[in-house]
Amino acid sequence: MNLKSLLIMTCLILLWFVGAHADTTQPQATEKQEKRPPQASEVSDVVVHIGEIVVKETQVPARIDLPGSVDVLGYEQIKYENVDNAMDLLWKIPGISVGDYGSGGYPNAFTLRGHDLMGHSNHTVITVDGIPVNTHLENADGGSDLNQIAPDEIHRLEVVKGPIDARYGNWNRAGVIHYHSKNRGDFAKVNTQIGSWDTQKVYATFGKEHLNNRFNHIYSIESYGTDGWRDNSARERKNVYGRWFYRPVDALQIGLTTQLYTSTWDSGGYISEAQWQENPRQAATDNWDGGYKDTNQGALHLDWRLSPGILLETKLWMMDNSFARYTSSTTTLQQGVAFRDNKTYGALMNMSWESSITGGNILRLDGGADYRRFDDHIESWNTTANRVKIDRRAPDADYLFDNYGAYLKANLDLSHYLRIFGGVRQDWFTGDKTADDDPVTKKMKDYDVFSWKTGLIISPLHWFSVYGNVATTFQLPNGTSKYDDNPADPRDFMFWETGFTLHPVDWLLFRYAYSQQEEERYTRDQETQEWVFEGDAQRNVHEASLNLKPFRDLDLFAAYTYQDTEYTGGVNANNTLAYIPKSIWKAGIGYTLPWQTTRCQVWYNNVGKYYTNVANTFTYGGYETIDAKIIHYLNEQWTIVLDGRNLADKKYAGFVYAGTAGNVYAVSNPRAVYLSVKYEY
Repeated sequence: MNLKSLLIMTCLILLWFVGAHADTTQPQATEKQEKRPPQASEVSDVVVHIGEIVVKETQVPARIDLPGSVDVLGYEQIKYENVDNAMDLLWKIPGISVGDYGSGGYPNAFTLRGHDLMGHSNHTVITVDGIPVNTHLENADGGSDLNQIAPDEIHRLEVVKGPIDARYGNWNRAGVIHYHSKNRGDFAKVNTQIGSWDTQKVYATFGKEHLNNRFNHIYSIESYGTDGWRDNSARERKNVYGRWFYRPVDALQIGLTTQLYTSTWDSGGYISEAQWQENPRQAATDNWDGGYKDTNQGALHLDWRLSPGILLETKLWMMDNSFARYTSSTTTLQQGVAFRDNKTYGALMNMSWESSITGGNILRLDGGADYRRFDDHIESWNTTANRVKIDRRAPDADYLFDNYGAYLKANLDLSHYLRIFGGVRQDWFTGDKTADDDPVTKKMKDYDVFSWKTGLIISPLHWFSVYGNVATTFQLPNGTSKYDDNPADPRDFMFWETGFTLHPVDWLLFRYAYSQQEEERYTRDQETQEWVFEGDAQRNVHEASLNLKPFRDLDLFAAYTYQDTEYTGGVNANNTLAYIPKSIWKAGIGYTLPWQTTRCQVWYNNVGKYYTNVANTFTYGGYETIDAKIIHYLNEQWTIVLDGRNLADKKYAGFVYAGTAGNVYAVSNPRAVYLSVKYEY
């Protein structure tokens, strides 16, 4: 018997022992939501997750009603997860690998549809309750710091793979991820957690409705802290949320949402190959860092059903991030701090219209506009050992970046067997830079970008559907290079995907998708300073997943993703794109024991080899982990959850890149155990 089989067997035996000694007079777990096969007119991809097969509900927002790969984690799949941050919820999404840098204040990274781990996930639009939270310039242009989202706040998670939704433009190269919180109801929840590395978390939320359910308010708090699995990697955060919604009439809802977030964090930094072999838990000997981050944000929401077929959604928001990152070198004895203040102002409006047309066909239109202004201030200082500022390392700089967008998308159901989709979007970008070493404000080159999307779903049988889509998107010059005297034009991306879904019986679901994306790449001629086309970067992705539920209390899940990437021109022609795993395996088993008060889940994750530089001279062999979870229902309100992470205690790094002398590692956690007690009514 190999190690993986032994661990699974041990977990099942342990669960049987726990359940056999449980008080079987306790109330049983609430029955799961009834399953049903996907309907012919619905989106071809359904919700897939170990322990549950849930098809798309009829009230899910239209934005995921798309002819492509869409994965959804509902509340039943999320509520028992004990994770460090909101990004860790993506671990169980097919085709995603998570690169944890081990810091609580710097955006971590993940791969999606063949996009790499290097850019702090700036290839994907992230929204929270419908509001985009990507930032400009900070850490990586378009990156989102998911450390600042309390994972217990998330009620539903949607992953749209590929740039197929016309509602989103900039940073939508790999797709869109939507995080949704709970905004209605009378409820209370508490989650307390302790675990390895002195990890402690307390989360509580309370919601109440008044005035015949026309007014509701929700408040949440979170306090999280850990010493971290490496030297010099302690971090802590605190979150406070408030949400108020009022419905003066049935057709109108007005809301206000707020969040206050503060964190302090240390980071062990990247370690060399020699340090990795000697002791992967040590901090970097030459350079370590840490910092703090404070975030205040608020948003106004207005949802108005103008008629039975017309809905108007409007959102206005503001987010203020104050962020500092400290650096310290033991060899040069230099101390420093980089400070950034990022303010984001935004507005969006979407109007949807649905109507039956000739022959009973159904037409749905979404049209809207959005605006975001990013106001960024950057400072860099030399400091004393106790962080007192001495002098500037670089001149202060201020950046303004404005993004205007307008879009229209349509779904036409020609019959129960055929849906046609199309969408267009126009983006405009302006901005300017002011720096202390240059008294003249530098205006950014204006960009004007058009993109389009189209696709269809064919469902000849109620248990079988085929879909295909084609979409264009773009990437502006990264970071501050947009403000150069001769910046590059936007890089064009062409994406297409095809796939099918088989759901012949309630207990079997199989999905397959193939996608291809071509990205134009340019290099600057050093003599003429002109940008010259050097070929494409191509991403070819195969993805298959299988859900089996042979018995009422047994769920099996497996997903495999193969990512074949290549440069077609330039100095790296025929090389593989860096930081993209060749393969990603995910497999899981969930079993509810006969007394129905105890459930076990075992999860296997395998991330394959990838190159750690574009020249393909260095590689990282990838890694595999085994996690297990025991959920014991004390009664309808109280639950105990025991998590075991990386049970085989594999040494691995969530992210590796090639330095001048070889690979450099951001080390991930060794074996760990977490225990939580949850209360909910």
